[in-house]
Amino acid sequence: MTGKQPQNTWLALATGLLQNRWARSFLIILIILELYNHIIIPAFLTTQKGIETKSIASNAALRQQAEAELTEWKALNEVEVARYAERKQRADARKASAEAKKNAADAVTAREVANNAQVKARAEAEAQYAEAQIKQQLTLTEAEVARQSARRQKAEADLATEEAIGQRYGAIIIQRNSQQ
Repeated sequence: MTGKQPQNTWLALATGLLQNRWARSFLIILIILELYNHIIIPAFLTTQKGIETKSIASNAALRQQAEAELTEWKALNEVEVARYAERKQRADARKASAEAKKNAADAVTAREVANNAQVKARAEAEAQYAEAQIKQQLTLTEAEVARQSARRQKAEADLATEEAIGQRYGAIIIQRNSQQ
């Protein structure tokens, strides 16, 4: 009898508690809180982590794309700088040739002097044109670097915004948990 009496006592106690309206309400609230803590909050946090991970991956892809575009622009600009340097060397060679012709033409007629002066002026114009083109390409490069920097800063700002939103949701959840 002593072996069955504690089992009956626990059964009677459980039955009595379930018949009490306040005990049932407390049990239902306790079950709802446990479901909320073990199912709803982790699901919400997992969703937020997924959104954050997707944003980070998107920002990383955008940053890689921007870096690739910047590298491409740098390569193109280096090619252009090399082309203009080649043109400048050619212009310098033409200029030197024109000067040599001028020195040789000083002994010849005035007509040859005029032709040599024209060749020299053309060579200088091409040299100035090449220098102007190089300066223009450098300006374009600096503008593109500024654009890429602005994109990177926007991506970082977007990431900071996403982190702030995540922290705000976390604070809301903590606040709701502390209120309950």
